[in-house]
Amino acid sequence: MAQYDKKRLKALSDLDERKNEIYELLPRCREIDKSISLIGINISKILISKPNNFENQLINLKNDLENFKSEKEHIFKKNKIPFDFLQPIYECKKCNDTGYLESGERCSCFKQQIINQLYEMSNMKYMLAKENFETFDMTVFSDKPYNNERLTPRQNMMRILGICENFFVSFDNTKSNLLFYGSTGLGKTFMCNCLAKALIDKGKTVIYQTAFKILEIVEEHKFNKHHEHELNKENYNLLFTSDLLIIDDLGTELINSFTNSELFNIINSRLISGRSTVISTNLSMEQLANTYSDRIISRIFNKYISCKFYGNDLRWENS
Repeated sequence: MAQYDKKRLKALSDLDERKNEIYELLPRCREIDKSISLIGINISKILISKPNNFENQLINLKNDLENFKSEKEHIFKKNKIPFDFLQPIYECKKCNDTGYLESGERCSCFKQQIINQLYEMSNMKYMLAKENFETFDMTVFSDKPYNNERLTPRQNMMRILGICENFFVSFDNTKSNLLFYGSTGLGKTFMCNCLAKALIDKGKTVIYQTAFKILEIVEEHKFNKHHEHELNKENYNLLFTSDLLIIDDLGTELINSFTNSELFNIINSRLISGRSTVISTNLSMEQLANTYSDRIISRIFNKYISCKFYGNDLRWENS
């Protein structure tokens, strides 16, 4: 909130500078603004005291107000000055740098600020700067046949890259979900980072956490409410409301009836609300089916685009 206070103060300070420029150049504008302010005060007094002829007085004052505004607009046009030149310029037009919408809800820019802070604390921002679509190198993937797969690892990654780029480009219009599966060291995390970076740069709210951490957030929210503070509540809500949720390392968390139920709640709620989810796992499709409830598997297998990663472990090849 302190950062938002600074933003608003800067916007108002910049406005004062622009006003002074206009008043120096066009002194009549200063007189008009003073008259408009005085009319506002007089209208307030009349509304409070309500004299016998207050309606006529209000009409006269409102006419004067319109006349002054018209004169000011004419002066601006004559001097080719945009009429909104003397309006504050906020970074976020939706909340005017307050962090909150008129409905009382948190603005998306505020949510993203929280996420950015979390990324700063977790060194995630550094990772996204290194691993993104611009630094993606297709040549690290083998162009030789691999086991019984129809495509070479490089051809397969070209197909996955195309799916991910389409996911990003059509994100605002077509909500889809992705499942990345395959052994470790094949590029799943790198591809998750590519999507996260691209959508954050696009102004989308992106939550990127391991399955273990996500369920830790859920447990904190469910069972430690007496210790709950605003950030914990926001963390939990963002699992459902963020534009994109990336669940990394699915299958490494403690798996029981509670975690199955909560995971289904997150996945299903996001499907219903039309919010996209990307899941990354080292488990095979068969292992997923044997590990999670039928409800979860039904949603993932039917509602997600599956991307199988295969080939040699790149971490060993590049070491």
